[in-house]
Amino acid sequence: MAKICISGFTASGKTTIAEQVSRSLNIPHIHKSYKEYVKSELEVADFTAKASDEFVKGFDNEVVQMAQSHESCVLSTWLAPWMIKDATLKVWLDASLEERARRWSRIYNKGFEEAKRMVNDKDQSEIASIKRIYGIDLNDRSIFDIIINTEAIGINEAAEIVCIAAKASKKP
Repeated sequence: MAKICISGFTASGKTTIAEQVSRSLNIPHIHKSYKEYVKSELEVADFTAKASDEFVKGFDNEVVQMAQSHESCVLSTWLAPWMIKDATLKVWLDASLEERARRWSRIYNKGFEEAKRMVNDKDQSEIASIKRIYGIDLNDRSIFDIIINTEAIGINEAAEIVCIAAKASKKP
């Protein structure tokens, strides 16, 4: 059994790495995002700022229920490491704001400065919302088993590290 929770700020590589881990370990990938409720990823920060606490809690409870329905899975959401009590492995993906802005600039065809502002706005909106609703400080990495710098380590290597760590974990 393995429940792997992958978290990180905007454009850190959560979904991409989780998809690869899911394929490698042949376990489901659970990914639920506010992107489902907006026309574009670029609108998520505004949506997050306006979402009611009840909506946010309901959304997060859906993720927990989805995880509970699987013996093994990979979750790639901001809060999974805090919400999934039987997590086998908690992973934080890290990259500088500049690198994450470069990624967004390429993905969404935005200028670097605009992408940097958008990524930062999205991060700050999520940080504030999560702190207000749950009292969780996303800047506190103490609950994580491993932290991977996705700026220095490629996607394939990061996914391989996660797979090895999940297999080696002594957690139930």
